Amino acid sequence: NAEELHAFSDEMSMLISGGTPATESIGLMLEESKNPVEKMLFQSMLDTMYETSSLAKSIEQTGVFPDYFCHMITMGEATGNTEEVFNLLAKHYERELAISAAIKNAVSYPLMMVVMMMIIIVVLVTQIMPIFERVFIQLGSTMDGVSGGILAFGKFLKSYGWIFLAVVLVIAIVIIVMRKTPNGREKLTNFFCHFKKIRGIYEKLQISRFSSGMAMTIGSGMVVTEAIDVAATLATSKYFEKKVVKLKEAYTENGDLGKSFSEAGIFVGLYGRMATLAARRTGDIEEVMDKIANTYQEQADGEINDIISSSPYKDKFI
Repeated sequence: NAEELHAFSDEMSMLISGGTPATESIGLMLEESKNPVEKMLFQSMLDTMYETSSLAKSIEQTGVFPDYFCHMITMGEATGNTEEVFNLLAKHYERELAISAAIKNAVSYPLMMVVMMMIIIVVLVTQIMPIFERVFIQLGSTMDGVSGGILAFGKFLKSYGWIFLAVVLVIAIVIIVMRKTPNGREKLTNFFCHFKKIRGIYEKLQISRFSSGMAMTIGSGMVVTEAIDVAATLATSKYFEKKVVKLKEAYTENGDLGKSFSEAGIFVGLYGRMATLAARRTGDIEEVMDKIANTYQEQADGEINDIISSSPYKDKFI
């Protein structure tokens, strides 16, 4: 997961920058590890490194690292920038962890409030409303209209509450199962993206991930076309993937990265001008991409915090 990949990248960057060879670095991790599965993984990497003298091959043969991670290490090893690549990967996964934490905060707090509110409503309609009904009967009156409807709903819920609970459990199981598959995650994302606020946040996170990937890949020495391909694997939106395909086609046709960004519609406004200027004049494209990634992540974090603290009125969300 992202946390383990960050820890591994950060430690490898630190060890290699301190003058420790890659083989010895993996050996040190093997000695310090307390997890049997982790020890088996490091031992497998160490054996492959003794056979091939290649860190990239040792990482790839494990089958547990993402494809773009393996590709980055291969490029770093080929160009002699392994230390810098690990450092870039550590920064990338640190950003991914921050994004994941922000999303969890955005989901968990409102979900907790909704669950608490539903529990309170269930208690009110099933336990409190019948008490009022008895009081009304003693006074020679009855509950009708809205209150009568709520009372009837409460009686139904009290008698057939297990049906309601079963439906909730089925929905929860379906959501959990859908999250386990790429197609299911895409459908859940499409559903939640019908909400304007969530759609805006999701788009910012996609741009942040892509920009981070571009900064990481170009900084490692990849050519632009390869950098676009690797950065594209970080996108989880079919809509954004289409933009990346358009970007690559435009760059292949005109060879102008700044113009291609504009044509693909990936960056707009100030960020579009920053990317264009960096690509055409300054040459510091990886630094600008990193800055854009941080900016979009901060904006997404701010909007997530706004949702958490905002009032629950419809116009705040839709």
